[in-house]
Amino acid sequence: MYERGPGSDEELVGRCQGGDYAAFEELYRRHHRPIMAYINQIVRDYDGTACIAQDVFMKVFEHVDRFDLSRRFTTWFYTIARNAAIDWLQARNRRPMVSFSDLDRDEDGSREPPGLQAPGVAIEATLARAESTAILGAALAEMPQIYREIIELVVFQDLSYEQASQILGGVSPGTLRSRMFHALRRLRVVIEERAGPGGRDLM
Repeated sequence: MYERGPGSDEELVGRCQGGDYAAFEELYRRHHRPIMAYINQIVRDYDGTACIAQDVFMKVFEHVDRFDLSRRFTTWFYTIARNAAIDWLQARNRRPMVSFSDLDRDEDGSREPPGLQAPGVAIEATLARAESTAILGAALAEMPQIYREIIELVVFQDLSYEQASQILGGVSPGTLRSRMFHALRRLRVVIEERAGPGGRDLM
């Protein structure tokens, strides 16, 4: 069982459940920018992202009493955000790519070979430091939605593979690690196409 601690998201949710609205304001302050970044990786529309984020916070506020304090708030919160973003895309007749099987079919009709490992922490840390660069932002925009989500959650949001697997619909952490390998490898290719061999320094 997950145990909440003083100052944690779960402790703040517990205070919200007790009627402490200032605690919800702190949750909003803490998570507004990260959730905006994640939603934008799905919808790639800034105005849409802002509207979705507002709706997500409203849903969290309305249903906070239902939250099980033995769970991680971040997992629950990001799952709500992902569902809202997918609904937004579907309402506008934009086909979301929501599963790894969709990605397999779209790329080459076959599954990736098993046994691959994700790049080490050093590569992920270097990538995170380069997040603000224009080249990286443009390269991410060319990636499939599901790859952008993995990179955003695990690299930029620093969530565990276990948390990310729950948010992404229950795919196994092992599969997620394999897909992180492919996501970062593909991102490297796109960056080098844009920046030349010197683009390796971003990775």
